[in-house]
Amino acid sequence: MADHRRAWLFLTTLALIVATLACSLGPTGSGDIPSPPGGQIPVSQAAADRLKANFQREMQEASTGDEFRLFVTNEEITSLVALTLQESSGIPLTEPQIWFTAGRVYMTGTFSPLWPFSFQSLIVATVLVDGGRIVVQVERAQMGPFPFPERVLTSTSETVNETLTQMQLDLEVTTLQILEGELQVAGTRRLPEP
Repeated sequence: MADHRRAWLFLTTLALIVATLACSLGPTGSGDIPSPPGGQIPVSQAAADRLKANFQREMQEASTGDEFRLFVTNEEITSLVALTLQESSGIPLTEPQIWFTAGRVYMTGTFSPLWPFSFQSLIVATVLVDGGRIVVQVERAQMGPFPFPERVLTSTSETVNETLTQMQLDLEVTTLQILEGELQVAGTRRLPEP
């Protein structure tokens, strides 16, 4: 019983310290989290379905040896991620907003790792093509006013790139552009050798 009370007291004290730190940092940390240009990106099943259909169509065309060209809008990627997160309860992230601007991908959302705490979070990444593969470099990440250290950004980039490599086994990406509100990817599908 005493151990249970001691653990509860420790967790309560820790929670109060974290809350005090977050409040004492004030709006300077959370104010750094940008918003999508043009305001809130709407989430719709139609936009998510459109992205899935476009991807399937382009991969089908590429399987005949033709080039694929995939265009992804802010609304499509935000909708797909938001609806996927709603279906899976494993990631405590809500209200995601993903947009393409100034050569970078931005993702914000509300991260709720432990009730009653929730933090506005941010990830900023660059995406490029290297050796026919899409490579992601996470440049900045923060949860509330707390930035992630460089080693975490590097580790996250490595994990994302390992996953992308497994997903792109038969793709040869030739171009990738991040425009205002749109990501464009083009390439070919590697056909199996006879």
